[in-house]
Formats: sequence, C-alpha cells, structure tokens
Amino acid sequence: MTDFDPDQRIHHDQTNELPFRPRLLVFFSALSLVTLAAGGLLTSLGLGPWYRDLQIPWFQPPAWAFTPAWLIIFVLLAISTWRISRHGSIAALALSLYGFQLVANALWSFFFFPLERPDLALFDILVLDALVIGMTVLYGRIDRTSGLLLLPYVVWLALATAINFWIVRYN
Repeated sequence: MTDFDPDQRIHHDQTNELPFRPRLLVFFSALSLVTLAAGGLLTSLGLGPWYRDLQIPWFQPPAWAFTPAWLIIFVLLAISTWRISRHGSIAALALSLYGFQLVANALWSFFFFPLERPDLALFDILVLDALVIGMTVLYGRIDRTSGLLLLPYVVWLALATAINFWIVRYN
C-alpha cells in the first residue's frame, strides 16, 4: 500500500484511451444551453425600472459582454464535464458538484432579477463560487485539461461576486 499524495491526480490524462461517447457531449451541451437560456429568461424578467435605478459598480463590464462571456463559459463547461464523465465512477463527486452548480447558477438569476433580491443572490453566488472552485479542483485531479477549462468560469464568477457585493453594499 502506498501513501496518499494530495498533489497526485486521481487519474492521469488518458483521454485518447477513453471512449468518445458523443451522446454525453450532446447531453452536457444541452444542459449548458438550457441553463444559459433559463438564466437569460430570468434576467429579462427582472430588467426594468428596478434594475435601471440600481447603482452599478464602475468595474462592471458593458451589458453586451455578458452573453458572449457566459456562452464561452458554458461551452467550456460542457466540454470539461464531458471529458470528466468518460472517466466513469471516479468522477461521481465531480459530476454531483456539476449538477448543484447548474441549479445554483440558475437560482442566482432568479434571486437577483425577478425577485429583486441582490442580498439572496449574493448568498447564492458565494455558494456557487465554492461549488465551482471545488468542481475545478476535482476536475483537475481527474483530468488536468478539464480543470483548466473551468478557470475562465472561476475568474468570471469572481468578477460577478464582486459586482453583486458592490450592488448590495451601495444600494
């Protein structure tokens, strides 16, 4: 029996030896698309006088940047999750975090926009941050490339969390 090395990845990057499983790629792409569409719909339900009257931080990107940013993030998320799912049972915990983060992601839009509750959205995004960071670490331990593909998500969430915190603080 060998000692556990926490720096050692759970599974080596052997994606060439793993089955391609195109249906899983379609499945995770569809989940990304549904989550992205749900977030967009929930956002549109809350864009109105309430949102226009909010004080917005100076560091918030322009409105046009959000859709392409989220689209890129969800494409990378689908690809990385597909790569992970091909590793079998060792990926179960990572895939559970994936499912929870999809729910937390959609809930953020619901809390912030239709409910007009940035405070609840802030709590939700802090949970989402933890889920995505945990997912990134687990994905990276199973498949290095999959973990790296999630780094834009982590960075974008850090920005979104700062924006949400600023809005709660100054409104």
